[in-house]
Amino acid sequence: MPKTALHRLRQQGRLRTHTSTNHPALTEKHKVARIKWVLSLINHVPAIGDPTFTDMQQWIHLDEKWFYINPETRTFYLLPTEDDPYRAQQSRRFKIKAMFMGMIGKPLFDAENNMIHDGKYGPFPFVKYERAKKKSKNRDAGTLETKLPKDIIIQWDNARPHQVPKDEGFQAACHAYGFNIQFIFQPAQSQETNVLDLGNPDDLIKEVARAFQEFDPTLNKYTWITLQSCLIKILEKQGGNNFSPPHMKKRSLDSQGLLPQLLEVDRELIGQVVHFLDIVTITGDDEGHMEVDAD
Repeated sequence: MPKTALHRLRQQGRLRTHTSTNHPALTEKHKVARIKWVLSLINHVPAIGDPTFTDMQQWIHLDEKWFYINPETRTFYLLPTEDDPYRAQQSRRFKIKAMFMGMIGKPLFDAENNMIHDGKYGPFPFVKYERAKKKSKNRDAGTLETKLPKDIIIQWDNARPHQVPKDEGFQAACHAYGFNIQFIFQPAQSQETNVLDLGNPDDLIKEVARAFQEFDPTLNKYTWITLQSCLIKILEKQGGNNFSPPHMKKRSLDSQGLLPQLLEVDRELIGQVVHFLDIVTITGDDEGHMEVDAD
């Protein structure tokens, strides 16, 4: 069918467009683990009404993210008489990129709904700065250059939850893109070997407050509500991920003072997924297969 015909049908409301993205493949074992994870974040079911999610106020989410300064494709908005931009690179293998560690928490408000902290703790670039030893056509000798380090050491204390994963996927991620990321443990009972236990906490708080200044904390507040919506979807899909993040018109609800900070979870839905967990038994094999036993 010609694109013009498709466009006409879409304008008439007879077709709609949908952008599809790939989701991580899930085994049945993954789905059960996802359900249990969501249930652990729900408050106890009250005698009357539906429970809400826990406030997750003390939670911090972190992940690494690659950014490219010269991606393969970019979209430009041009004037009718403006020339198309010309972009070129010497090699597709060597892109200008950098890895950041992002950290985000939930905004904190006081009793009068005044923001105390915006929940922004990052991002932190994995880069190092060195002075150029020789003069070149691009910079003079002694110019400070930003370089991507390849060998990165992450030091942890000996807290019991700090366990380095040994699976192949994690090890591959530590050595992707030419990196060599290693985790080491400091000596037991040796807080003085960690700079986080030696610095002035007031200075640290001031520096953290400088980060993420351009990220709207209101959007951060909305994102934590979207997270709760996705958790509900996981329950509805019995641990699956075949859904898109729901839209709640949060900005409109917020302007009316109607936006809930903690979403309620239908008690009947909780009962359904608990029953689902009751009738399945995980075999524990590497493939994540399950045996279903009806009571």
